[in-house]
Amino acid sequence: MTQRERWSALYVREPRAWRSILIALLVPLVLGTALLVLQSEFRRSERLRTLAAASYDRRIDQILLLSNLKGAEAAERGYLLTGNPDFLKPYAPARAAVMRQLAAMRDHYDADVSRDYPRRITALVAAKFSELDRTIAAAERGDRSAAVASVATGSGKQVMAELRRNIGAMIDREAALSHDRGTAYLAQRTALQQATVLVCVGGIAILLTFLFAGWRLHRQRFAALVEAFEAAERNEVILDSTIDAILILNPSGTIERINAAATAMLGFASEDLERRDIASIIDIAPGEGSFHKRLDLREGQLGRSFLADRTVLHRDGHSIAVDVAMGVMSLPSGDHIVVSLRDISERKRVERVKDDLMSTVSHELRTPLTSIVGSLGLLRAGSAGALPESASRLVEIAENNSRRLIRLINDMLDIDRIETGQLHMVREPIDLRLVLDQACTGSEGLARGNDVSLDCHQADRPVLVSGDPDRLLQVITNLLSNAIRAAPAESTVDLSVAIDPGGRAVVSVEDRGSGIPVSFRNRIFGRFERASTSHHSSGTGLGLAISREIVSRHDGTIWFEDRPGGGTRFAFALPRIGAVAEHDVDAPRILICEQDDATGSKLAALVVKEGCAYDLAGSDAEARAALGRGDYAALIVDLNLPADGGLAFTRFARDGEMPFRGPIIVVSPNAFAEGEEISPLDMIDWIDKAGGTDRLSSALRVALQRTDSRRPLVLHLDDDRDLLDVVAAALEPEVRIITATDVVSARALLQTTSPDAVILDIQLASGSGLDLLPFLVDPEGLAIPTIIYSAQDTASEIVAQADAVLVKARGSIPDLKATVRRLVRARVAREVDA
Repeated sequence: MTQRERWSALYVREPRAWRSILIALLVPLVLGTALLVLQSEFRRSERLRTLAAASYDRRIDQILLLSNLKGAEAAERGYLLTGNPDFLKPYAPARAAVMRQLAAMRDHYDADVSRDYPRRITALVAAKFSELDRTIAAAERGDRSAAVASVATGSGKQVMAELRRNIGAMIDREAALSHDRGTAYLAQRTALQQATVLVCVGGIAILLTFLFAGWRLHRQRFAALVEAFEAAERNEVILDSTIDAILILNPSGTIERINAAATAMLGFASEDLERRDIASIIDIAPGEGSFHKRLDLREGQLGRSFLADRTVLHRDGHSIAVDVAMGVMSLPSGDHIVVSLRDISERKRVERVKDDLMSTVSHELRTPLTSIVGSLGLLRAGSAGALPESASRLVEIAENNSRRLIRLINDMLDIDRIETGQLHMVREPIDLRLVLDQACTGSEGLARGNDVSLDCHQADRPVLVSGDPDRLLQVITNLLSNAIRAAPAESTVDLSVAIDPGGRAVVSVEDRGSGIPVSFRNRIFGRFERASTSHHSSGTGLGLAISREIVSRHDGTIWFEDRPGGGTRFAFALPRIGAVAEHDVDAPRILICEQDDATGSKLAALVVKEGCAYDLAGSDAEARAALGRGDYAALIVDLNLPADGGLAFTRFARDGEMPFRGPIIVVSPNAFAEGEEISPLDMIDWIDKAGGTDRLSSALRVALQRTDSRRPLVLHLDDDRDLLDVVAAALEPEVRIITATDVVSARALLQTTSPDAVILDIQLASGSGLDLLPFLVDPEGLAIPTIIYSAQDTASEIVAQADAVLVKARGSIPDLKATVRRLVRARVAREVDA
């Protein structure tokens, strides 16, 4: 039922022309038919009455005929007996009367009686008068005896008897006919009376029906008017009681009326805005065409019914921030638009206060926590000397809990960014296997603490996707953290990456715990949702909600399912890119010559961590071909390469037609055979594969430093002195660090030095670090590479002014080191080329 039909049913039925025409035709037709029937019955009754009267008149005529005949006979007998002519005086009149009656009888009986009767009566009358004429004529001649003799013959008497018999029979017949016709006449009159009564009753019924219909219609209209009045009153009260400004627009887009809240918000009275276009105060229907077309109104439905964060014009000219909600009010006159304006000025003020608070909290918490984690990491790595085992364990506990606080802060800030639509992500080609390696490495400590084994299953070939490696690492770490907490002691948590039949990259995490409670499954990805079981009750309940948002923004899907044999499997799938991508065209490129895929992936992860790009070669032939195609800063070689081996390739690299002069790092458990020498090959280090990655990282840094004779200079601007010391300890001796705690000091340093890169914090106690950006130009007029390293997220317009943006606690010190290496090496390389 349409809105128009509902409106009609609520009040009165809409008049229909065909219904009125049908009634206008039907009523006269019924009345006309009734009148025709009555007229026909009346004519029939009148005919019966006429026939009955005619039958009576014919009886009288017969009696008079017989009486006149007797009178003529009496005159003839009196004259014969007396001879007195006076007795004949009635004879002639009686005869004339009989003749008239015979003539009338012939006319009356033609249709009603057999024609034979008038002829017989006429013949008998003629015979009678012939006999009477003879006797009278004889008597007048004086022959009375002849006249008497004629009478005496009895012929006249016989004729008279025959006349009496015929006339009597006719009289009896007419009497019966008169009786029948009278009876029929009475019956017809009764029927006519009944028909008249029925017509009158029907007319009265029709009249009453029309009177009732008119009364009912009048009552409906009255009820409709009362209901409409009450509805209007209710709507008026509701309209004026709501706190939101409401404007009702007619189909052309002009304002019909506004409520009291709109008057208070806009400063206009209702009569001031009546018949004015809505565009005069707010633009809700841009474009060209009719108002409904611009609103995308189709079949009573708006294509877009909510407009967020718009501005409406006040009467005095200032703008007010509002959210706009629109609805359709279908009336017989057309589709009207109801516009609701909600003042969000206070909400925006609160949001600004909240943003300022979040910014302050993030800076005041992230900065010291970054210093704590960095310092603890340096202590654990032996930067301040070897620690006793008990102290090392305490440092590890402190570092893990500091990272837990960082994750909590990051989760809360991420949820806030999701709600405000400010969760920024980079999209670059990455190998998910490297992200899984980082996740496994980062979660080993948590797994050991929960007496759980962590088993990572890598794909046998690169799994490349376009995504944000930090955010995807956050998702995998969240899933691993949940799985480790849910897994029973001495069980295994499996992490794997594979390619599904649809070509997507699928990362899955499986535990062998008790599973997800049924009552919790439909809420598991909600914010601040935690299961009631002991395994899932820890944490903020934000990890899965954030993970779902991150995966969704990577055009992927995330889900969970029961694991065969018990436990839960969490997985997410991402679209996969088809070719191996270069990580960074400006970064130093390392050729990794390794036959073992797992070792190659680990070496590649290390190379990426150090800010370099890489190529993989699995055999001596592949390595020689790659060396001929590319320009590499260093080589990492496994001596156990297939075919001629890694040592043969290393000698080829040094002594070939185009000798490779860069550093070479050997990663192999094998030693040289007797008689083979290492010194002519100029290798940086020889590392056993079972050795730690710290040694390989150091060797790689030394190799890269040998490609650059000059030690880069980096300016670090931050008001946190502890963080300045931590960063300096992490970057030196690769680079020289100069520090400043405010913009004035940094500008003074820039007047005497020209750094190769600048690290700056946006939020300083004395102002904003962005004030330094206009001064970051070297003597040749070129922009100095800039890294924004701050505790708060950076707006997109600021990101465009920097070469790299890292968030404290999330980006971590290793990410900062890799970024610095990439930027300063590119700058030094340009100087060498010049």
